Formats: sequence, structure tokens, C-alpha cells
Amino acid sequence: MWQEYIITAVTLVLTVSVLPTIRDRHAHVPLATTGLTTVGLLVKALMFGSMGMVYPAAGAGLGCLMWALLAYLRSGVRDRLVGTTPSSKSTVAEFSVGDD
Repeated sequence: MWQEYIITAVTLVLTVSVLPTIRDRHAHVPLATTGLTTVGLLVKALMFGSMGMVYPAAGAGLGCLMWALLAYLRSGVRDRLVGTTPSSKSTVAEFSVGDD
């Protein structure tokens, strides 16, 4: 079916359009946006797979992975999971210096 190729091409173009946001360290994407998009693409991948539409299923699966990566890197999930918080404390050890 030619529709499979159109669905796959559009999905791949939309997936590639996420790359600049993934690469931008200062980008912040809301978790609700990334989470819902990831779940929606997962549902699409499962739906297409159950219908035997392999290429659209693979495209939606790749999109799901990209949006999950975006959620991990740019929505603050990584900071919550790892427990790192930006702080102004120095990581340099402080030693007292005596004037002799």
C-alpha cells in the first residue's frame, strides 16, 4: 500500500525535526508534552504493528524513542532520576591557609 510509505515518510520527517531540540542544552520541553507524545507514538506503533504495517510501526517506534530521549534530556526527568540539581556550590575543596 502506498499509504504506508507516506505515513512512514511523514513520521520520519517529524522525528528528525526533534533533533535540534535534543541537541540544545538550554531547551526545556514540558514533561506533559514529551510524555503524551511518547505514549501516543507508542500506541501508534503498536496499532500499526498489529495491522501488519511494518514500516509505519517502525517509524512510530523510532519517533517514540526520540520523544522519550527528549523527555529524559530536556524536561527535567534526568535531574529528578539522578538527583542532580544545579547549585552554586563549588566542587573545589576548600582548605584553610595559615599565614606563617
